[in-house]
Amino acid sequence: MSKCEKCAFFFPIPEEDMDFEPDKGDCVRQQEDTKGKFWLSRPVFKNSDACEHLSPKIN
Repeated sequence: MSKCEKCAFFFPIPEEDMDFEPDKGDCVRQQEDTKGKFWLSRPVFKNSDACEHLSPKIN
């Protein structure tokens, strides 16, 4: 199964941030409804199994 670290929505947390943990990041996805655009964010670890929203990174 694919891992979160391979997803374009995965953003690693920098070491200088207060909530830094090794391999921890945020899954950030843009959504849109009738009121406008908004972003959903949730903490994940890079080795977690990817969810149904997996979008491979483009290098």
